[in-house]
Amino acid sequence: MKKLLLTAALSIFALSSNGAVSTIDNPFNSSAILKEPVEVDHPLFAKGAGGSQCKGLPSTCGQMANCEQAKQALKCGNTRLDRDKDGVPCESICPGG
Repeated sequence: MKKLLLTAALSIFALSSNGAVSTIDNPFNSSAILKEPVEVDHPLFAKGAGGSQCKGLPSTCGQMANCEQAKQALKCGNTRLDRDKDGVPCESICPGG
């Protein structure tokens, strides 16, 4: 008997909660314009990316031959080289910039 009452109560609850289902607008189908630009932290989307000077650059500070190479990689969008975001990449080989 308890199982029957519990099943009936759950069925009524389930049916009543389904009546209030509503849809949410899909933001991808919207014509809304972003109020602020969105910055993507990836070398493929960097402003300077794609030039021949960006191809073949090392991706980590340990692989850099010198400070100039690290600065070029930063210009090409490898923001991971500037951990403290002070504009100086690979502080171990470019101390102070």
